Amino acid sequence: MSQTPEPDGSTSETWDVVVVGAGPGGLTCGAYLAANGKRVLVLEANQVVGGSTQVFRRAGNKFEFDVGTHYVGECHPGGRMQTALSGLALTERIHWLRQDPDRHCQVMIPGTTFHTPTGWDAYLERLVAAFPDEEAGIRRCVRILRIVSAGEEPRRRPWMLLRWGIRPITRLMDACGLSADVQAVILAENGDYTWPPHRTPAVMHGGLLHHYLQAGAYYPRGGGQVIGAHLTDVIQTHGGRVRTKARVERILIEGGRAVGVRLRGGEEIRAGIVVAAGDYKLTWTELVGDEHLTRRLRRRLASLEMTQPMFAVYVALDVDLRERGTPPLAWVWPNNDVDGYYREVAAGRCPEQMPVGISCPTAKDPHGTHSAPPGYSTLELVSWAPKEHAFWNVETDPKEGAEYGRDERYRRLKEELTERVLDTASILIPDLRERMVFCEASTPMTQERFTLTSDGSCYGIAPLMRNLGPWRPRVTTHIPGLFLAGASTEHMFGINATIWGGMKSAGTILGRDLEQEVRDGAVFVDESRLTEITEDWDPLLASKPGSVIRRPVRRRPRASV
Repeated sequence: MSQTPEPDGSTSETWDVVVVGAGPGGLTCGAYLAANGKRVLVLEANQVVGGSTQVFRRAGNKFEFDVGTHYVGECHPGGRMQTALSGLALTERIHWLRQDPDRHCQVMIPGTTFHTPTGWDAYLERLVAAFPDEEAGIRRCVRILRIVSAGEEPRRRPWMLLRWGIRPITRLMDACGLSADVQAVILAENGDYTWPPHRTPAVMHGGLLHHYLQAGAYYPRGGGQVIGAHLTDVIQTHGGRVRTKARVERILIEGGRAVGVRLRGGEEIRAGIVVAAGDYKLTWTELVGDEHLTRRLRRRLASLEMTQPMFAVYVALDVDLRERGTPPLAWVWPNNDVDGYYREVAAGRCPEQMPVGISCPTAKDPHGTHSAPPGYSTLELVSWAPKEHAFWNVETDPKEGAEYGRDERYRRLKEELTERVLDTASILIPDLRERMVFCEASTPMTQERFTLTSDGSCYGIAPLMRNLGPWRPRVTTHIPGLFLAGASTEHMFGINATIWGGMKSAGTILGRDLEQEVRDGAVFVDESRLTEITEDWDPLLASKPGSVIRRPVRRRPRASV
């Protein structure tokens, strides 16, 4: 970092690269650039880095909840996650716990409980065993999904993509004669991208299935915050810096080129390269500005749709669910009309019966006690709800503060939806309310406020065909010096994809194939410079660089392995 003289005699910071947004994509991009000798500054508006992988604590730090780290695929040796982390010497520091390969997720619809296994063959046979009368249609549907999304029968793939892959997944299942129950089981995990099935290309949903089926589901030991903490450590031990509570107001464009950023409050920071790793839509409309957009980009932004936002409920129970054999992951649907629920939400309504994804960190991390003390469990219950501010009776911009949270109608609606989510979760845990000792909810307004996302979306731009493949936003932009990272780029959304995409964005900036270099064994980080991990190391504290800690953070010791 150097100081650049300004015309008025003052100085501003100058860096090689400024990264806007410290989610997993921005942090990974920054880590790779710092490890390759670039002077990197990462700016995060929130007080904690990590984006949707961050955690929060409640009840005097007694309970810890993951905001968005529930289960991740492709974390096996040689998978994309381990490949991306290996170049940063983090494969031993971020340890991925494999969930039960025979049943990493439990799907519940009325009359049917289905356990998702690892492997396409096992998945197919389990579907057939659950619905023997529909064997022919199931085999046809699964075969097509394997061809278009899993790379099987490559000679047939171009034809199958055109015939079925680019068409809605519901059209494929209808053509295969599948009943509503079979369709509900196949679609049950689509809360991982929150988009209506009748508008989701079959290749997209098949890709989600393949993400988990190829090698199972994983969870990071110690919770999602370890990801942001270790990536931050790489940056700060290799000549870079991460600043929190530093909201970027504008990306500076001079002479048609990105030259830095201006923060709220007026501070300007100069850089040779700017990486926008936050919300795609807001990057262009607010940070760059209309005067720097092309006509084509303006048209795209005007019609751009975002994935539906989450409504989440965070619960603590005074029982260790591991002793009951409660599954660590489940999707519970009160009825088999998956598409119908999405249609209602898209129309600005929230049905009485809400589907719920249930994540239990306590059960996923059996040797650790990071999420709750002995004898307790934590749950993250996720559904989705209307994005419209009017639905929530919010008249102010959530990104500008929490005044909306005091509105009586907003609070009442939040409580009503919380009860609906608890109703659905009680199908899996009947005594949930009786054992509940803590409960808190977040709405799409909460997501919009803390992550500065359009419509409170967790997964970025909608997975319509016009936003996939060659039509998805590139890492490079029409403005020299401005690059993209994060969930809405060509590398897709989700924790695995955004970390992978961060490495790929860094490679594009450096003009190198970092993926191949890493696969060939390259490690760019000097591991001896990384922070020593001791028993009292706290990933949440490590993810608040520069913050003043008003009270010590109590960490519970790990259970012996």
